[in-house]
Amino acid sequence: MKRMSNNEQVIMNCLKKVLHNVEFDHESNLLDLGIDSMTFIRLVVEIEDEFDIEIEDEEIVLQNFESVESIVKLVERNL
Repeated sequence: MKRMSNNEQVIMNCLKKVLHNVEFDHESNLLDLGIDSMTFIRLVVEIEDEFDIEIEDEEIVLQNFESVESIVKLVERNL
């Protein structure tokens, strides 16, 4: 198993804050976890706060949030 980057660890922590009692790991397809729209928005806000970034509305699409890896790429584009 590859070592997680710092950004991956922060994103995993954000996910744990908003996905209460949901089992997942860094390879999980997050869209299969049944995330509702309110949870999705809380996740966006949590990530923006943690990384001190603002994610543009046009980047708030499911493809950017389907996995930890896709969220890392999104965050790194906005840093």
